[in-house]
Amino acid sequence: MRTVRYKIIFICLFIFFMFFIIGSRLFWVQIVNYTFFAQEVSKQSKRIKKTQTLRGNIYDRNMVTLATSMVAESCYIETKKANGLDVELFSKCTGISPADIRSKLNQNKNSVLIKRKLLPDEVLKIKSKNFPGVYFEKEQLRFYPENSLANYVVGVVGTDNKGLSGVEYLFDDFLTGLAKKYVVMKDGKGREIILDNDSEDENRYVVLTIDSRLQHIAEAVLKKAHKTTNAKSLTCIIQNPYTGEILAMASYPSYDPNKKIDPKMLKNISLGDAFEPGSVFKIVTAAAALEKHPEVLSKNFFCENGSYKLAKNITIHDHEKYGLLSFQDMFAYSSNIGFAKLARIIGKQDLWQYARSFGFGMNTGIELTGETSGRLEPASKWSGVSCEIISFGQELSANALQIINSFSTVANGGVLMEPKIIKSIFCNNKDIQTFEPVKIRRVISPATADSIRKMLEAVVEYGTGVQAKIDGIKIAGKTGTAQKYDKHLKRYSDSKYVSLFAGFFPSKKPEVTILVIVDEPKGDYWASSVATPIFRNISSNILEYLNIRQENKFALK
Repeated sequence: MRTVRYKIIFICLFIFFMFFIIGSRLFWVQIVNYTFFAQEVSKQSKRIKKTQTLRGNIYDRNMVTLATSMVAESCYIETKKANGLDVELFSKCTGISPADIRSKLNQNKNSVLIKRKLLPDEVLKIKSKNFPGVYFEKEQLRFYPENSLANYVVGVVGTDNKGLSGVEYLFDDFLTGLAKKYVVMKDGKGREIILDNDSEDENRYVVLTIDSRLQHIAEAVLKKAHKTTNAKSLTCIIQNPYTGEILAMASYPSYDPNKKIDPKMLKNISLGDAFEPGSVFKIVTAAAALEKHPEVLSKNFFCENGSYKLAKNITIHDHEKYGLLSFQDMFAYSSNIGFAKLARIIGKQDLWQYARSFGFGMNTGIELTGETSGRLEPASKWSGVSCEIISFGQELSANALQIINSFSTVANGGVLMEPKIIKSIFCNNKDIQTFEPVKIRRVISPATADSIRKMLEAVVEYGTGVQAKIDGIKIAGKTGTAQKYDKHLKRYSDSKYVSLFAGFFPSKKPEVTILVIVDEPKGDYWASSVATPIFRNISSNILEYLNIRQENKFALK
């Protein structure tokens, strides 16, 4: 009996002792070292993640979305937990080859990236199979709803969501938005639960001056023209002559920013390429002459029947054998010889001054990066025949924006406007900055601008630009065919040309200025038959869109 009692006492003491040990341990864990163990648990179950608010949108002037962002996810594998992974099935779900997946799994890493920027349906397809060790991290996918439309203006972002070109690069910091932190905890099944989010989303976006409808017209016509010209490239810019706003800026060949891109394609040739403008520059020469020597308007010029020797080894030619021409006819038929003689009346200092005043040889001030200023040497560095040669657009270079600005200056009555590509920027639907039109300087008088306008009308009415003519609307414009200078041969090429046509309409109260450039067309290279029809096709579509024809119908009867 005593033995039984001792056993009971021993068992009770043992149970008491065990409870004491457990209680002491609990006291030590939950009271004495509570902070330490709480932190350890938090480290294992909670995680602070960083993310970025969705990149801001880019819109055209009519709030058509040109660039936007959406939530995507990247797929990773924790290699130590991936035992039993069906590689073949996983390959079908992800589109990654089995060999590549096995290669990633064999890397000496705890976690490996499988695929980035997966869309929700792709993520669901993978998650539905419950692959071991597979997990996802949220990120952003940049999307361009209009595909290639205005791509050289809008630009693109890289895989790190940083702007690489265009407006995406220019406003990268603004569009990127705020960095966000949030706390997640894993439940017993490893599912993540968001506990806290320390910031609110901001709605940031940029509105361009681009009109997507006009942009589409320009791009469609250029693409079609490329098939017939086989040119190295084609460019079109459409501008509001009164505000300087760029309504369209297109180039072809082009690219789709939603697909993989060759970095060489990112260059905006409207800004980044400089070339000799050829005869479109004659509006500058004509403006200098009319401003300084208005009597030339009634003067006749003998154009030497198409061939004129300027110096011992320099002879210039006209496309046709012209004799005596009035100032207007000399302009309409684009006589280089006539303009060389006109340049002698102007003088090199005044010609240089007006070229600079029109904006040649300097950046235009547009918000986009990557602009070349072209080349216009000071008059003091000109040779004995530079004045005559520059008068018809050789021995200087310009970018496309400088050329269209010069024509818009004539179109609006003589004021050079700063070109604009950004209309406004917004944050949380509040307009935080509007880019107002900027007048740079008055270049020529309204009277001189009106005289040049009439001469530009004559170019289209009966001169080199007749193929730009559209029934029922007055168009003012100028052709330009420029030989390209070969740096290797150190002379002008016999096979490479740039064909241009620049103009505006309706002539008296222009709504748009348009420039078309065809770089190195194959076969026929004359602007009158290459660039001019492209201008006409673009203009015809614009007339319908802007309803200009109906506006002017009554007045034209």
